[in-house]
Amino acid sequence: MDLTRQYEQMLGALLPRGPAWDKDDPLLTGLAPSLQRAHARGDALMNEVDARTVTELIDRYETLAGLPDSCVPPGTQTLAERRQRLDAKLNLPGGINEAFYYDLLAALGYPEATITRYGKSQFRCTSRCTDSLFSDEWRYFWQVNIPASAQISSMTCTDYCTASLRSWGDTVLECVVMKLAPSHTYVTFLYQE
Repeated sequence: MDLTRQYEQMLGALLPRGPAWDKDDPLLTGLAPSLQRAHARGDALMNEVDARTVTELIDRYETLAGLPDSCVPPGTQTLAERRQRLDAKLNLPGGINEAFYYDLLAALGYPEATITRYGKSQFRCTSRCTDSLFSDEWRYFWQVNIPASAQISSMTCTDYCTASLRSWGDTVLECVVMKLAPSHTYVTFLYQE
């Protein structure tokens, strides 16, 4: 049964008993569509609560979250990209551990991305021959490994001769990770094939 008919029945049930009122009164049948539209509007507004499904209120949410920021010029992202960035900004708990950065990478569209840390061990005279040769400075470096699904594009025969042979990278992802990285560390990005 459709919602308009349900509202007609509900309004008819609210009438006092007796012969003075008819359940098919034009007043009741005229009010039911308005109530149905208000109900549908309320249901639609429930989608605006979640940053992943917001449409009408996205400008307000972005203003509250301080977006767009220096990572993305205004007007360059699609609605889906704006939602993704808003969700990443609003719903991720802070932290400086690997789990936080994995959650951030997943929220920005790279759930398969990995992180390589170099400073976990250093080569010493007691180390095995196969151990890495990392000096003390390498403990401040870490690398984000972006999977093959990243934005990698090669030059084609229809491109200009001044075009790059290959381009890659997600500047938004890099900017966000760099902003949230601990200030004493250096982040590099590896786009895998």
